[in-house]
Amino acid sequence: MTIRTVHQVISKKGLVIGEYMNLKFAKDMDNRTDVLYYVAELIEEQGVEETLAEKIAETIIDDNIRHDFLARLKTVKDIPTEEPEPAAVKGTAEGSDE
Repeated sequence: MTIRTVHQVISKKGLVIGEYMNLKFAKDMDNRTDVLYYVAELIEEQGVEETLAEKIAETIIDDNIRHDFLARLKTVKDIPTEEPEPAAVKGTAEGSDE
C-alpha cells in the first residue's frame, strides 16, 4: 500500500490550477496565483474586463518579463504632494548664521 499526498492549488473560482507532490512548489504556485489575482483586480478597477485584466497580469508576472518589470518599477520615485520649499543659500539673509 502507498500513501500519496497531493497538494492542490485552487483558483478564486474554485478550479484546480495545479496539483503538486512537493509542498514548496504548491506554496510557490499559490503565492503566484494570489499575486496574479491582486494585479488583475488593480487593472479591473480601471475598467478593464476581467479576462483581459488576468491576461495582462499573467504577462506582468511571467518569468521572462517580471525581473525587468520589477527593476524598472523600482526606479519610479514618489511624486511629492506639495512642492518643496527652496533651500536657503548660505550667505543670504535667510540662510545666514549671523
